[in-house]
Amino acid sequence: MQQHQAQIRLAAIPLLALLMTAVYALVYLTGGVKYVYAHSMYLVILLGGFIYGAPIGALTGALAGLVLGPLMPIDVTTGEAQKTINWLYRSGFFVLAGLFCGTARDCVQRYMGHIQWLMHHDRSSELPNRQALITHLNATTCSNQNFRHSYLAVISVENMLEMEAAYGLGVSDEIIQQLSYRLQTLKDIETGPYRINSHQLAIILTSTPACSIEKRLTRMGEEFNLPFRFDTLLIHADISTGYTTLASRNENPETCLRQAEIALRRAAERSQRWARFSPELDVIHNQDTLELLAELKTALASSQLTLHYQPKVCLLSNAVLGVEALMRWQHPERGFIPPGKFIPRTEHSTLIDELTAWAIDSALTQITHWQSMGIQLSVAVNISPRNLLSPDFADRVLALLEKHQIDGALLELEITEGAFMLDIERTVRELTRLPNANITLSIDDFGTGYSSLQYLDALPVSIIKVDQSFVKSLSKTSGSYHIVKAAVDMAHNLGMQVVAEGVETKTAYELLSDFGCDIAQGYFIARPMPADQFNSWYQDNNGRFRPE
Repeated sequence: MQQHQAQIRLAAIPLLALLMTAVYALVYLTGGVKYVYAHSMYLVILLGGFIYGAPIGALTGALAGLVLGPLMPIDVTTGEAQKTINWLYRSGFFVLAGLFCGTARDCVQRYMGHIQWLMHHDRSSELPNRQALITHLNATTCSNQNFRHSYLAVISVENMLEMEAAYGLGVSDEIIQQLSYRLQTLKDIETGPYRINSHQLAIILTSTPACSIEKRLTRMGEEFNLPFRFDTLLIHADISTGYTTLASRNENPETCLRQAEIALRRAAERSQRWARFSPELDVIHNQDTLELLAELKTALASSQLTLHYQPKVCLLSNAVLGVEALMRWQHPERGFIPPGKFIPRTEHSTLIDELTAWAIDSALTQITHWQSMGIQLSVAVNISPRNLLSPDFADRVLALLEKHQIDGALLELEITEGAFMLDIERTVRELTRLPNANITLSIDDFGTGYSSLQYLDALPVSIIKVDQSFVKSLSKTSGSYHIVKAAVDMAHNLGMQVVAEGVETKTAYELLSDFGCDIAQGYFIARPMPADQFNSWYQDNNGRFRPE
């Protein structure tokens, strides 16, 4: 009715007139107002008030009073006229009925309007909300000229939680209001900003060719860099932007908004001012990946996950000293699922603690089995940075060693460089407990970052693993030649061993031996293998590798 209110009001004028005439005829033909048929006029009055509201409802009542007043006798047969006081009294009730119904209708309409406003606006800032944005995008077709060279951008205040902790919840509304005002002063914004959640705004940038979008974002960034005011204080806001194109889009508005939010997450992860959505980013955040995470718990309990083992060879003696345990997932319906498809996403969820515990438990079980066969090998297991933030990580590892009754010297935990920077004090404190149980700690992917160099002396690690990106193409003429040699020398000077991963050629194997590198690992030696296949390989070679 709200959508077609004008048409209904127009059509109701002749309808009310017709109904009022019909009631007049009914009352007249049934003998006059002394009979009860006069009350039928209330239906016409209530309908008038319901359609037009209080003023017209009262007017309808007054007209109805006139129609059944001096124009209608008490008794048609005798022709006796009504007393003036009688029809005026009745008319008063008619007016009150129309006024009452119209007032009730007006109150309901105002309330419905308020509900509609709340559905499409943020109450605290009074800005249009996420639903309003989706409604607007739905109403605008892809062929609309206004959407040529247009982008949907999501802007987030990344340190909002920090500000709320320092200044209270009111600071978020104030910062968003000021940010909204700054955005409204920019040109070529198709509509005003939309507040899509407590710390994010969305805008539509129009008339922006691909070659100019970064210039516009740079100008926006300059506005964002200016301090924000809260009470008498000046506050800095860390603001990131993710955007996606709207031109020639086939996706629905929800998908476009999700794409912009995915790009925003990438910008925040890399501490960039902005990032553009690309299909590659969607691989990490798509529905299929989330479904895999939901199935991972079942996989842990139903033996879908297994460990494959890649040999690690001493470059001095060519003896196999240990293995690295690498996770594999054979799904009953999806088939083989590459580790790169589920492990990176798992590292951002609480499932990583269960996955790591399973990997360590399975590796220790395999060590026990090898010991029963007379094989003494250490096993290296990769540890996620998130594991180190768990307050009971060291306790869980030590409990697993106790469960299997295995010497900690046979377990090696590989930790990436970036893990140390999450909470360096906690990391050092937790990791120090592990070497006390003879567990070996190594830095994985060494050389891909620089953050851990200043902490090498403080960290209780005894091995560094030179990243495979430097080793794969290693030759006397390659740029990585001096990098690998320097890494080996530095580690030895610090009293550490060096493992080179990604050894794929005999040349690289021999050069690493010449550098004095301690251990090599890679496809040149052997690919990762299931436990049974590794057992055969190990026994066939008498526990040694013969480079050819």
